[in-house]
Amino acid sequence: MYRIGIDIGATNMRVGLFDPADQLVAREQSNTEAASGATQAMEKLVRMIEAVDPERLASGIGIGAPGPLDVDNGIILDAPNLPGWHGFRIRDELERRAGKTVFLMNDAKVAALAEAKIGAGAGYSSVQYITVSTGVGGGLVCDGEVFAGSHQHASELGNMIVDVSLKNGTLEDLCSGTALKRESQVLFGKDQTAADLFIHYDAYHPEARRVVAGWLQHFGAALTSIIQVIDPEVFVLGGAVILHNPWLVEELKTVVAQRVYGTMKETIQLKVASLGDDAGLYGAAMLVR
Repeated sequence: MYRIGIDIGATNMRVGLFDPADQLVAREQSNTEAASGATQAMEKLVRMIEAVDPERLASGIGIGAPGPLDVDNGIILDAPNLPGWHGFRIRDELERRAGKTVFLMNDAKVAALAEAKIGAGAGYSSVQYITVSTGVGGGLVCDGEVFAGSHQHASELGNMIVDVSLKNGTLEDLCSGTALKRESQVLFGKDQTAADLFIHYDAYHPEARRVVAGWLQHFGAALTSIIQVIDPEVFVLGGAVILHNPWLVEELKTVVAQRVYGTMKETIQLKVASLGDDAGLYGAAMLVR
């Protein structure tokens, strides 16, 4: 059957049509403009759905959206990267507008599902996926199924505390693309981005080197905690920060190896996500039953 996948991010929204062989056959992308509200975003999504599926072949629609979510009722809760969307009944609204059954899950969890089934985590029994982009999110997949927890909030890794000495010491506060952009602007000017920070890093700027070293220590602390608590067979790391700087993964292996139990050093497996920006699309489409 044909299925539609939708990936809603803080910066961009993507819509894709998948054929019965799970191949992406049509794709549209647009700016989210999250601060402008959910209504304008919904209008864009409907237009993109019509563009990728003009013949209305799809049997249903899957959505990956930033959490926290009320998955049972199809509602976006207090997603920090979607200001003003609190309480938006996205599932019901899209079903009304598109005339198709809609399935909803956290955006990082659907990306985790795709990477575990057909991406870098394929063939592993337990896959912890982490995305580092505007924010930080994650999903744990065990034997092909997403572990969502009793309230659908499992693997909200952005809220992990990795530095108790700081008021804002969570993984997202310290390691997201937004955090790196903020550091870059403080050091090099208000027009600077996270990408510019890594340019300065490559040029051996001492302050850029200090920031990235801190990033590695904080992110490594998060990975170490997950290993000691969950012990996933493999980590798959994605999102813009990782995909544009894949060398960070090897550096993280070194940091983590210094912190885990000695008997676990040889079992650390960190991989770069292989589906790129479309992981969320693939995973969202997989929700359609």
